[in-house]
Amino acid sequence: MGAFLELLRRPGRTSVIWLDSHNYTGRLLAGGAPPWLDVAAFVAWQRKAQGLLRGSVASLPVAPVVAAWLEAHPDLRDAMGAKTRSVYPLKTLVADERLREHLVEMASGMRAALTGLLALTLPSPRAWVALAYRQGHGEAVEVGEDEADSASVYIADFLRAFGEVGLDAVLLQEATEDQPNKVEDLHAYQAVYNVAVHYKWDVGLQLPSPTALTGAAPADLAFVVASDTVLDGLPHGIAVAHEFWNGAERPAIGGVDFHFAEIPEDAIPERVLERLASLS
Repeated sequence: MGAFLELLRRPGRTSVIWLDSHNYTGRLLAGGAPPWLDVAAFVAWQRKAQGLLRGSVASLPVAPVVAAWLEAHPDLRDAMGAKTRSVYPLKTLVADERLREHLVEMASGMRAALTGLLALTLPSPRAWVALAYRQGHGEAVEVGEDEADSASVYIADFLRAFGEVGLDAVLLQEATEDQPNKVEDLHAYQAVYNVAVHYKWDVGLQLPSPTALTGAAPADLAFVVASDTVLDGLPHGIAVAHEFWNGAERPAIGGVDFHFAEIPEDAIPERVLERLASLS
C-alpha cells in the first residue's frame, strides 16, 4: 500500500480532493499558455496553483507535455512515423531520453516545491498506443489486447525513470472513444502495475464514461476514477460533473472514496473556491 491509499484509510481524515486544474490554472495563472517546456516556470506555476486551490494531490499530466514536446521537436515525431507497426510510435516516443529527462526534471521540481502527495497522470497503454499513432501518422489505428500488452511493457520501462522522484501515485487515463468495456482488458496493463508495486506507487485507472465492469479487478490496481462505482471492492474517485461548478450538489462518496474534480477552463474564480469548500 502506498501513501495515497494510506491517506484514504487514515482514521478521522478530512475529505480527499484530487484536482485536475491545469486548464483552469493555465488560463488564470499562466496567461492561457502553460509552460510545459520550461521547468522553472512550470514549477512556479504549480506552486501558485497549489497555494490557491490546496487539493490533496498535485499531479504532472504527461499528455500535454508530450504534445508540446512534439511541436518543438519534429524530429521525434518523424521518427515515430518511420514504421507502420501499431505500437512503434509509442515505443519510439517513450524511449526518447530527452523527453524522459525533461519529465523527470518537472516531477522532481514539483516534489521539491510542493507539500502533500504527488501523482503522475498519463494515458493508459491502450489509449497511448492510439494517441501516439495519430501523432506519428496522422490517422487512427485499431488497438487490441496484444497492442495494449506490448505498450504496457514500454510504458513500464518509461516509468522506471521516475523511480527516485518520490511519486505517490500513477493514474492511467482511458480515452473516451475507446475505453475498456470488460474487466479482462485491464489485465493487459500488468507490466505497469508491476512497476508501481515495486516503487510503492498506488496505481489507478480513470474511466471517462460510465461503464459497468464486472469480474475480479487486477490485484495490483489500487483505485478507480469514474462518474460512478464501476469495480466493487476498490476505492473510487467519484468524478465531479462540470455542472457541480455551477451549483449542482456534490456527489456522495463512501468511507474510503474521494472526489476527483476537473475544474473547467472558463470557471469563475470566486465560484471555484466556494464550490471547493463545499467538497471539504
